[in-house]
Amino acid sequence: MDHIARIAVMSWVLLLAMPGPARAEGLGSIPYGDDCWSTGADADSDGLNDDCEYQVAFWFMPIFWFDSGESGQARRPYFAVKSTNFSTRTLQIFYMDTFFEDSGVTTGHDGDPEFQILEVHYSGGRWLLDWVYMSAHRKSVCDSSAWYSYDQIEYDTAADSRNSYRGWPTLYVAEDKHATYNSLSTCDNGCFYQDYCSRHSSQYLDGSDWLISRNVGSTAVQLINSISLNGKTERLLDDVDFTGWDNQWYRPNSQGYRRHLNDFGF
Repeated sequence: MDHIARIAVMSWVLLLAMPGPARAEGLGSIPYGDDCWSTGADADSDGLNDDCEYQVAFWFMPIFWFDSGESGQARRPYFAVKSTNFSTRTLQIFYMDTFFEDSGVTTGHDGDPEFQILEVHYSGGRWLLDWVYMSAHRKSVCDSSAWYSYDQIEYDTAADSRNSYRGWPTLYVAEDKHATYNSLSTCDNGCFYQDYCSRHSSQYLDGSDWLISRNVGSTAVQLINSISLNGKTERLLDDVDFTGWDNQWYRPNSQGYRRHLNDFGF
């Protein structure tokens, strides 16, 4: 190879080795950073600004994809936020799905308290997703719940240009049973291969109008517990049955959220 050809090859190799433009990660739209801690109103006395709790819960709220056969999408979500590590600026967001019912054919019940926990941190002016815990029949005989790292998660950035890698996640909801998974294949392996998901209809609940009023606080400092809807009352944070505001006499009720909140220190 002559001298000129060698230089050309070396230049091409160096060009390939150069890093491309850095892609944006996380969310830069949340108007809080270090000041999320120990500033402003703090109704639940956890050291976090109330509006910061709302902002991170709003912006990271997942997109749900439901199966084509889903018959029970109705839900009324609530959330809680806690600080896990100030030095790394890390928070956990507990999303209570509060589905009205589990509409499984043989195992259906009133109230379906599936949930997700998102662990996020603030760095360099942006909030980034680190981990997601997805409940999938937690504490049942076919418990398929698991933690997933941010690089095991899908992000539907086409649905909203404000989203990015390590922003709000895309989750798949098992037909009628509401267990959540990080992918279609994981779902199809869930609950001893009894769960099934497909990318049929999405549900992204833009919380700008209502999520601000859905912060439950914690089990120790309860900002919300007793909720009335359709003439029925639900106690989200007590160790009681979760009836999903239905409480039909011919169907069993689910167990409530307190056991899960306690297990994860909320």
